[in-house]
Amino acid sequence: MKVREPAVAGQFYPGDPKSITNMIKGFLKNVPETKIEGKIRGIIVPHAGYEYSGQTAAYAFKQIADKEYDTIIIIGPSHQVPFKGIAIYPEGFFKTPLGNVEINSSLAKEIISQNKYINDMIEPHIPEHSLEVEIPFLQTVLKNFKIVPICMMDQSFEMCEILADAIFKSIKDKNILILASSDFYHGSDYNECDRSLKESISLISNYDIKGFHRAFNEHQSACGGGCITTCMLAAQKFGTKKATLAHSTNSGDVTGMKSGYIVGYASFILTNPGRVSLSKEDRNDLLEIARNSITNSVIGKPQKTKPPESQILMEKRGCFVTIKKKNELRGCIGYILPVKPLYQAVSEMAVEAALHDPRFPPVEVEEIPELKLEISILSPLQLVKSIDEIEIGSDGLYIKKGESSGLLLPQVATEQGWGREEFLEQTCWKAGLQSDAWKDAKVYKFQAEIFGDEE
Repeated sequence: MKVREPAVAGQFYPGDPKSITNMIKGFLKNVPETKIEGKIRGIIVPHAGYEYSGQTAAYAFKQIADKEYDTIIIIGPSHQVPFKGIAIYPEGFFKTPLGNVEINSSLAKEIISQNKYINDMIEPHIPEHSLEVEIPFLQTVLKNFKIVPICMMDQSFEMCEILADAIFKSIKDKNILILASSDFYHGSDYNECDRSLKESISLISNYDIKGFHRAFNEHQSACGGGCITTCMLAAQKFGTKKATLAHSTNSGDVTGMKSGYIVGYASFILTNPGRVSLSKEDRNDLLEIARNSITNSVIGKPQKTKPPESQILMEKRGCFVTIKKKNELRGCIGYILPVKPLYQAVSEMAVEAALHDPRFPPVEVEEIPELKLEISILSPLQLVKSIDEIEIGSDGLYIKKGESSGLLLPQVATEQGWGREEFLEQTCWKAGLQSDAWKDAKVYKFQAEIFGDEE
C-alpha cells in the first residue's frame, strides 16, 4: 500500500511524537469548555505552522474531541504542484510522527467516479502541507477514523459545486466530517488583514456562501477559499445552516510583530441545529431495543423494555423504524410527533413495522436473522412556506390535507434521486392524494438522525 511520507514534520510542527503531542494538548488545554448545539458536519481550520495558527485550530478541533466519525474528508489548496481540477489521494496511508492514518479508498474512488474533473492523482499531495498539518490534530482528538485527502487547484465556484455535489452523492448518510483547510489574508498590511478577516468572518458566520466566494475571488481573502466554499456547500446539502466562529487571530498578534508579512487565521464549526445527537452507545441501545422487541413480538414473548440510563433516550421524540430484508423494504412505521420517550417509541414502532404495516404480511420467525433495521429520529415539524425551503438530502416531508396525510423520510428522496417537486408528488401519493395536491395542502419538513445495522 502507498504511504505518503510527512513533508513538513519538523518545520510546520514538531517532528517527534512526544513534542507534537505535548504541543497539541497544550493548545487544547487553553480552549475553554463550550458546548456547540447540533450535529457537527464540518470544521474550517488554518494550516500555517503550529506556532502561528495551532491555537486557533485547537478551538475547532476541541469541539470534535472524542466524537466518532467513520471518515474525515480533508480539503486543502495546492501550494506547490500545479494541475487541472481536483486531486484525490486514492488509497494507502498518510504518515505523521504519530503514526499512519488509513485512506478510505472505497469512498475516495466513489467521489472520483462522480465527475471527470475529480482525479486519482498523488503528485500534488507529496509536498503539500495544507492537508498534512491537520492530521496530527485529528490523531490527538479522535480514535478510529479514516481520511479522504483532497487537493484543489481550480477553486472556481463551479469546481466547488462539482466537488460538493460529488461528496454529497458519495457519502449520503454515512457518519463523516468535512474539514476545510485554509488560512485567510496574506499580505503586508496589518490593518487590511484585520479588515479582510472581519469581512470573511461575517460572510461565513452568516452562511453567505456566494458572498464569501465572491470576496475570495475579488480580494484573495483566503488561500483555501474554494475549500471553505466546498465544505459549506457540501454541509449545506445535509441541512447545515450555521457556521460558528471558534477563534480568530493573525500572525502579527501571535508574534507581536505587526509590520512585515501578515497572515489571518480563523476556525469555524458547521452544525445542523436542532437535531438529536446520539452517541454510538445510544444508537446501539436503540437498535438492540428494536431488535429484541421484534423478536419477542414475533415469537409471542412478553415485552420487557427496561428504561435506559441515557437521559436523551428518555426524551420524547418522533421516530420511525424501517425494516429491510435483502435490501428490500419489509416494513416501516413511526410516530410523527414526540408523544413518548424515545426508547419506548422505538420499541413500539419496531413491533408495528414488523407486524402491522398494511403493505406487508407479518414477519415470520424464520425471517428474523435476515432483517436489517434502520432508525430515524425526527426533529420537530416545520411549516413550509415556499418549496425553495426544502433541501433534498436533508429534509423529510409530511403533507396533510383534510383527513389525509402522508410522510416520506429524508433518505427516500436521496435514494430515489428525486428533485423537490417529485418528492412532493410522491409524498402526496403516499397520503392517497393527487400528485399536485401539495399546492393547496399543508406541507411540513423535518430532519432526521438516521442510523442502522449497516453502520
